[in-house]
Amino acid sequence: MARKPMVTRTFQTTKVNVLCMDTVSCEALNKSVTLAGTYKNEDKLMKAVKSVVEVDNIKAVEIVDTKVEDILYGMTEQDFITNAVKLDPETRKEIAEETTEE
Repeated sequence: MARKPMVTRTFQTTKVNVLCMDTVSCEALNKSVTLAGTYKNEDKLMKAVKSVVEVDNIKAVEIVDTKVEDILYGMTEQDFITNAVKLDPETRKEIAEETTEE
């Protein structure tokens, strides 16, 4: 089987184990989340965690553990072309797709 060309990128991610509280059942639970990038202090990290974890009845209470990792991600070139957004080479801003009406 021929090797498929891949588009790859290494990202620094922060894995966080966060103590949460279920406000309906009054039970504590741990959730693990992976966030893109690294964070300079715990306040900024907690804000990012809350935006991912918290829903109506689950509230983030305290960060239990963090770990920064370098992870290599990849996808086939065809998947990349299908899902990627076209950018202007000079400004690196998104190019608006022109729609044609019949």
